Formats: sequence, structure tokens, C-alpha cells
Amino acid sequence: MTQHFQNTPQVKTRKAVLILMKHSAPPLVLYVDEPEALYEDLKQAIKTANNAMPKLIERQAKGPVRNLSVLDTQLAGVAIQEETYL
Repeated sequence: MTQHFQNTPQVKTRKAVLILMKHSAPPLVLYVDEPEALYEDLKQAIKTANNAMPKLIERQAKGPVRNLSVLDTQLAGVAIQEETYL
């Protein structure tokens, strides 16, 4: 006879924003409340970056990386990653 477990943990998904930096191999992983909004902001910053006048980007996040401060000219790319967790 098989048992049905009522207390099994539900698998959830969350989105992380991956920030690719120039001169750095691994990406920075940020967990934020609105990953799509941060993605769009950083994508726009990459498009409008000007080496003659770099701008400082500061963001707060949850998880291992709490605060991010980076010049827009140092951003190489940005992505959203969906991951599962318990």
C-alpha cells in the first residue's frame, strides 16, 4: 500500500539577475524583488554607457550579495536566470 505524504516540501522557483563584468570571469548573482525591472535598468545602462563620463550604479539586493556599486562602463552583459529551490 502506498502512502501519500502531506508534508513534502513544494519546489519553488525564483529569478536571479546575472551581471557579467568586464575583466571578471564569474557573473555576479543578485536576488531582488523585481528582477525584470533591474534587468531592464542594467540593459539600458549598458546601451548608454559612455567611457568619457562613467556613471555609478548602486543597487540593493537580497542573498549573499547585499549591495552593488559598479560603473556602467564596467558592465559587459546582464541576464535573468530562473532557478528552483525548496
